[in-house]
Amino acid sequence: MYKCVVLLVLVTLQGSVIWSACDVCQSNGAACINQTSYNLCFGSSMPNTAQNFTCTDGLVCTDQPIICFQRSETPASCGDTDSCGQCAPNYVFACTSRSTFAFCFGSTKPTNVTGSCPAGYFCDASTQEICVIKTTDDSIICHLDEPSVV
Repeated sequence: MYKCVVLLVLVTLQGSVIWSACDVCQSNGAACINQTSYNLCFGSSMPNTAQNFTCTDGLVCTDQPIICFQRSETPASCGDTDSCGQCAPNYVFACTSRSTFAFCFGSTKPTNVTGSCPAGYFCDASTQEICVIKTTDDSIICHLDEPSVV
């Protein structure tokens, strides 16, 4: 029973990372500006933009209690959107948000055939699995909460 509760808590924590947004105060008191930088909120609902902080190499800004976390363990709360809707490098699918994708069927442009990842998973364009639970150093994530226009 204890193992099930721990697993449920871990899955819940992981899911919360996926749905965070840029420049929004999170439960850890930080507002991620991009994948690696953040502002502190100091108990406010608005980030204090007077001072920017940057995570050290190999770490990304998350909504976890420890603001900067290893990218291989937790995806960034806020990040790059350049890969959204891009069929390359696999030409099989393109991630259109953190949890949605569109099939490419060998083309350079996504089609209107779309899908969604199961709860707790996110789209990773670097893998043939489409939806994954953990990132790797090679992960290609679309950091949008809502699907990009295909």
